Amino acid sequence: MTKFPFILFVIVILFVQPVQSEEKTDSIKLKQINEITVYSNLYKNLAFPMVIVDKKSLEASSFFSPADALQRETGISIARDGIWASSVNIRGLSEQRLLIMVDGDRIQTASDIAAALSTIDLSNLEKIEVIKGASSVLYGTGAMGGVVNFVSERPKYSKSFISNGNIGAEFNTVNNLWGNNANIQFTNNQWYLSLNGSFRTAQDIKTPAGILPHSNFNDASWGLKAGIKYTPNQEFLVNYQHFGAWDVGLPGGRSFPSTATARYVGVERNQLSGEYIISDINFNLREIKIKAYTQNISRDVEVKPSSSIVLLPGSLNKTSGAKVTSDWRFLDYQTLTLGAEGWLRDAQTYRLKVVTSDSTVLVTGDQPTPSAEMLDLGIFAHYSWKLLPRKLTLNAGLRLDYIQTKNDSSFNRIFQYKITNNKAPVYVNNLSHSLLFAAGTKPELSYAAHVDVVYNLSINQQLALSVANSYRVPSIEERFKYIVLTGPKLVGNPNLRPEKGTFSNLNYTINNNRFRLKADIYVNYLVDLITEIYGPYTFLNESGISTTEQAFVNTNINTALFAGAELEAKWHIDNHLSVLANASYTRARDLDTQTFLPQIPPLHGFVAVNYLFESQFEASVSALWAARQAEVASTSGESPTDGSVIFNVDVHTGKIDLNKSFIQIYAGVNNILNTAYFNHLSTTRGIIRQEPGRNIYLKAKFAW
Repeated sequence: MTKFPFILFVIVILFVQPVQSEEKTDSIKLKQINEITVYSNLYKNLAFPMVIVDKKSLEASSFFSPADALQRETGISIARDGIWASSVNIRGLSEQRLLIMVDGDRIQTASDIAAALSTIDLSNLEKIEVIKGASSVLYGTGAMGGVVNFVSERPKYSKSFISNGNIGAEFNTVNNLWGNNANIQFTNNQWYLSLNGSFRTAQDIKTPAGILPHSNFNDASWGLKAGIKYTPNQEFLVNYQHFGAWDVGLPGGRSFPSTATARYVGVERNQLSGEYIISDINFNLREIKIKAYTQNISRDVEVKPSSSIVLLPGSLNKTSGAKVTSDWRFLDYQTLTLGAEGWLRDAQTYRLKVVTSDSTVLVTGDQPTPSAEMLDLGIFAHYSWKLLPRKLTLNAGLRLDYIQTKNDSSFNRIFQYKITNNKAPVYVNNLSHSLLFAAGTKPELSYAAHVDVVYNLSINQQLALSVANSYRVPSIEERFKYIVLTGPKLVGNPNLRPEKGTFSNLNYTINNNRFRLKADIYVNYLVDLITEIYGPYTFLNESGISTTEQAFVNTNINTALFAGAELEAKWHIDNHLSVLANASYTRARDLDTQTFLPQIPPLHGFVAVNYLFESQFEASVSALWAARQAEVASTSGESPTDGSVIFNVDVHTGKIDLNKSFIQIYAGVNNILNTAYFNHLSTTRGIIRQEPGRNIYLKAKFAW
């Protein structure tokens, strides 16, 4: 396996340093959708539709996972794979077509592990940034449908030595969740150090239909950040994060009976990054950034289809990479960003099947996917030209990537041994097995491009058109998985072609002191879309003879069309009262068969009325609604989902002064009416698929 990204990391870490945090704001807005500056991100000055959920919004409500914190945003839906293991869907495109990042470092690209998104500490986030649309030109494969970047909290330099921090606690009645978190910072004018940690434990979720079995979880995290400013224009930053979860229940799945039990025995994520920045080098060369990172996610699962069978699958995914970018300015109206990046993902999986019969235990080992790696080397450029200052701006970008996927041979059995009457294990020699996937290397060249035109109709009106070409190379799991439990087989396809697409978005925004309206219309045309289709699968049996079975096989759909619209408005009626509303609709079809695509969110939206009483407290009454989804892929067994309206109330105090310290209290009720409803994007796991019932929560934060 190639190890050069890790070597680059070791070299660069000796010389590098990251970006300083931007100023925090204490706005009363639920969210902002403006041009933004992002830690180590490159999409400033682009016309991509963007969403930011700031820290105040994250604190003002109660969420079980990072995905929950995004479901109120325009064009974003939550996808359930369990209460803890949740993911997101952006404009009808699932997590497989989104790039998930933490502080600008990719977690994984298009993995089947939905739990990856849940390995992020909500209490340590400063904000969540979302790009809605094709982003491959800046981020490469995996960013086909958008980017979700979780930005952790960072301290600021201070004129003199200062130490400060905070501790927090929370409780939720719907699952008896208890949580605690703490953060402490030390800063002066040349360096800073930040330490943080959290712990949560929760029991099974209560729904209007009863308890949702196996929805409990436990998780904890800790991390540190350190920054050194050598000179006013040179900085070095190190960031380390560790997240662990254990005894995390999963409600079940189509691969095994609903009476089965399943849980994550353990999930861990470790992230280490370093970044070096030189700014204000000369008039033309504004900034150079050199960043390297390594991140890994491991998981161990326990599945019990019956009292005599236990399945123990697990995996280790490592992603290491390095990126160099430079920002140039020509005159006052032309800027250019040049960059190069490389990353390597290494995937290892394993699985034990333990069958107990009287005094005999039979243990069989295999691999759900073969040992494999994906290597990406890319170069990119972004150019921005203000053709008419304050009136017309042109943005254009281009990216080229060399991608190589390499895998070892994979067999349906690797070893087998038997234990009788607790004696020493006896291994089976000359074990018969079938070749599932032959070893191979698949090189590919990909490109992406985009053009944005932004026209200011007036001082407070803007029209923007964005057209982009995007791509996604199939993931390791999509090409090589072979999952056999007690239900239908789930099988990968080594011959999958990369997904490609043309994305377009037209935006109109009007913004004045008290009112903001934003409307988007988008049309996305995708080629070779990857989906599961139930049909014949052929493999070589123990005798080397081709055998065909029925299975869910990953397959390319020739063409698909996604189209939709989004509308959101924010009205500050006066200095105390404001109203926020949004609505999103996506329609997606397979153009070859003229059928609907599966897992497409229904028409949905969010309405909230906020009241601010001076600086003493703020209250919000909101409704999260979804219409009936009848446009379903009936050929894949998908069923329509009825609409719903869920009411919530959130209240929090201002900063209550305690002499050089303060306390804030947050409280609220989610699903006030205890409404029974289904999330259309939930999996078929479990007997009870209902969402959580009424939840009363209480949070407190003490800071000094």
